[in-house]
Amino acid sequence: MASEEDAADAMPSHIDINDISKTFGDPAQLFQLLDKNNDGRITKEDLQLLLEQFGVPGAASNIVSKYIFQQLDANHNGIIETSDLANAGNILWNLLKKKQSSASD
Repeated sequence: MASEEDAADAMPSHIDINDISKTFGDPAQLFQLLDKNNDGRITKEDLQLLLEQFGVPGAASNIVSKYIFQQLDANHNGIIETSDLANAGNILWNLLKKKQSSASD
């Protein structure tokens, strides 16, 4: 299980939060972007691939996607539905803020 601290530490400092915020700000659009095979389900692997597209490298995207998936899978059924994605942008934003504040300490 990935902790918030592990996920924040894994986030790269150079990531473009504005680009991610736009994408993660619309749950329906994000769901379509993540659901590459159109099966109506989002897995941790789908989320990891999207993070890699935004510049989060392999090992870091694995840790961050595990953490975000844990936070979003509200009913713990192993998949993310559209309604679960409403908070995805806030989770990433909080991880980046935590990363920045620990870097300045």
